[in-house]
Amino acid sequence: MALYDNRKRTAVWLDKQARPETFPKPDPHAKKVMLSVWWCSNGVVHYNFTRPGESITADAYCRELETAFKKLAEMWPSLANRKGPILLQDNARPQTSLKTRQKLNELGVEVLPHPGYSPDLSPTDYHVFRALNAYLHQKVYTEHRDLENDIAQFFESRTQEFYRIGINSLSERWRRCVLSNGEYFIE
Repeated sequence: MALYDNRKRTAVWLDKQARPETFPKPDPHAKKVMLSVWWCSNGVVHYNFTRPGESITADAYCRELETAFKKLAEMWPSLANRKGPILLQDNARPQTSLKTRQKLNELGVEVLPHPGYSPDLSPTDYHVFRALNAYLHQKVYTEHRDLENDIAQFFESRTQEFYRIGINSLSERWRRCVLSNGEYFIE
């Protein structure tokens, strides 16, 4: 999820006699756009913005899978053509539908098991989106195109090492999850 207004409220220590500044509360209905990212240890393969009012259905997700794997085959054929490319995805309904499972089977993709609502175990959440949020921090956009361009610039500015670190940290995070009996862990 990318917000048009990325300003954050911060905490400030005050003297007992000092009057605190007033800050507007963030709008719970702020203008935002859904961002889907397909990436590997070499970099971003494909990303897409879901427009406001659109939803991600199984059909839309299957089209995204098709597009992402075509691009992967063009960009890094050795990854696309290896025995069973591996995909880590969350367990939202479009990703687990029969139609999606059939599409993944057709593409010859192995899906890693992923517990739902586990941002600690999703490299996209803990690595890519965390860095993207830091990049967008305090920025305000009035036009959708400006937000899209800035996100494209973010992806282009990351090195291959950035993506490798995100993927390679997954096994350690799985280990930590097992050691913490499945509880979230503090970073």
